[in-house]
Amino acid sequence: MNRIALMILAALMLTSCGASRKVVQKPVQTYVQPGSDLLKAPDTIRAWAMGESTSEMTARKKAVVSANSELAMVLNSVVASTIESYSLESSHNDDIVTREYFSSKTSMAAKAALVGARVVYDHWEPMNAQGMYTCYVVLEVTADDFMKTLMESMADAQSKKVKVDEELLREHLLKAINAGK
Repeated sequence: MNRIALMILAALMLTSCGASRKVVQKPVQTYVQPGSDLLKAPDTIRAWAMGESTSEMTARKKAVVSANSELAMVLNSVVASTIESYSLESSHNDDIVTREYFSSKTSMAAKAALVGARVVYDHWEPMNAQGMYTCYVVLEVTADDFMKTLMESMADAQSKKVKVDEELLREHLLKAINAGK
C-alpha cells in the first residue's frame, strides 16, 4: 500500500509541475510628485504635502495643514537636536535653569516660525475624472528666520543672567538642519 501511495504522489507531483513560463516584466512607472524635488535646500527646513477635495479651497487648506504638520515635526526634531548639541558644547551644560529657559524659548520660537512659514510652491492639478482637485504645497522656515525669532524671544536673557552664544547656536542649528540632506 505504501508503494501505491508513493506512485500516486509522484504522479500528482509530475502533472502539477507543467512547463515553466517566463513572466513578462512590465516596466516600472515612477511618478515624481510635483514640488517634492524642492525639499532639499541648504539651511532651510521644508515640508511637502498634497491635499485633495472636490473644492479647490478645501484641497489647498488640506495641503497647507498637512505641510504645516510635517514642518512642525521636522522643526521640533531639529530644535531638539540643536538644544542637545548646544547644551553639551556650551559652557552652561550643567545649568538646569539655563537649559529649561533655553528649551522654553526655542519652543516658543518654533511655534512663531511655523506661523510665519512661507509657501514656496503651490501647484494645482486640474480636476480629475472623480471630480477632485489636487493641490501640492511646499512650506519653508529658513535658519535665518528661526534664529531671528529665537533671538528676539531671548531678549530678556540678560535680565535672567543667561548667556547665549549666538554663533555657536547658529552653527548647531545649521548642522541639525543640514544633517539629513
